[in-house]
Amino acid sequence: MRSQMRTWLERLVPNASHASSVIRRKALSKNVDVILGALATKKATPVSLKDLYRYGQDPSLRLSHAQFLHREVPIRVSQRVMELRCLPFKLSESHGVREVIDNYTSYVLDLLTMDPPETEDDLDGFQRYMKYLLQDNTEVVQTMALGVIQSKRSINDKELDDFRRLVDLVLVRFFTARIGLRFIMEQFVSSSEYKSGFAGVIESFCNPVLIAQRAAEDASQLCRQHKGIAPRVHFHTPKASFSDELHFTYIPHHLHYMLTEILKNSMRATVEAHPKKPMSKLPPIKVVFVAGNEDITIKVIDEGGGIPRSEIKPIWNFFHSTAETPTNTAGTMHSSEEMGQWVDMIREKKDEAGVIIPASALAGYGVGLPLSRLFARYFGGDITITSMEGFGTDAYLHIPRLGTNCEALPAPVQMSPGELDSTYVPYPGYTAY
Repeated sequence: MRSQMRTWLERLVPNASHASSVIRRKALSKNVDVILGALATKKATPVSLKDLYRYGQDPSLRLSHAQFLHREVPIRVSQRVMELRCLPFKLSESHGVREVIDNYTSYVLDLLTMDPPETEDDLDGFQRYMKYLLQDNTEVVQTMALGVIQSKRSINDKELDDFRRLVDLVLVRFFTARIGLRFIMEQFVSSSEYKSGFAGVIESFCNPVLIAQRAAEDASQLCRQHKGIAPRVHFHTPKASFSDELHFTYIPHHLHYMLTEILKNSMRATVEAHPKKPMSKLPPIKVVFVAGNEDITIKVIDEGGGIPRSEIKPIWNFFHSTAETPTNTAGTMHSSEEMGQWVDMIREKKDEAGVIIPASALAGYGVGLPLSRLFARYFGGDITITSMEGFGTDAYLHIPRLGTNCEALPAPVQMSPGELDSTYVPYPGYTAY
């Protein structure tokens, strides 16, 4: 093991760094609380978008990127574990949150048991583990959602407002940090294969119109699965057709997720606002693209009945949803064991379909829209909603260009979590542990 890690590990678990992986794992497991606490107090290493772009573009930097991840991932994951362990309202005892804690703890032990990559030959094994982490981590959003919903049933009316504020505070921190952690891992895994126009997961000339068309197809499929029909989607580019003016440097799968969530909500509202109309008579959803000096702005317009003015602010709260939350046959919330079965049911649907269903497929949990705004804000963008109750809603997705190949970044991106250190800066006065 590298000397810095060996010295640190020896102080916590004597002789662990020189032992076999099996013995080391056992020694680490016995001291897991001390290890997590020590790692959580370390500061995450800042990494700029420019550096991450270089990591994704230059194969000769993959070894140093892997070594960085071997050190950095345990620190960032341990911080999340310690935050989740200290949650009030017995949140950390719920099935969903407990499962996330256990999984994240296992990731830390895996990486500390594993020697850091020292040569090019070590990269394949480390990359396989990074892929495993990314795939194993896909259900975290659903699992956390079910855990919070389960905990909410034990909260009395007097505590409910405090509970909601805490949940929003914790989940904004948790999910923003998760976006950053997945981003730096995805950048490493994707950089192993050359793909024209990409540096890792960052696309130099991202086309928002094409991504929106794919997102509309996915949202339509979800809407048809749940509602039987889906409205048509029309695309408009007033100032540019499919020209270079709309192309910009960005992470396309982030954009796809945000647009899928917005379109899914618009489709659901449109179908429910016009329950007796066939698909051909449903008012279409319009998507408008405009390239400004600072941002690419995407406007999604629907005639889904709108949102009352008093409900505009709450829609950004996690778990605020007009859809039904899961209940059992008696009409009450599920027990801890039943909530675990709900998670398994979600995973089974994904496996049976043979594809990874995005988190936005989970209806009734109130996660998708606030999570989409975190994705937008991660790189200095935003999502805003204006509504005309009784008619429809306009959603605006503001996406700043990530400079030219992540250089010459505009001011909003320079001050975003994604540029400052690819993690989240805590709110003033907030102590996680």
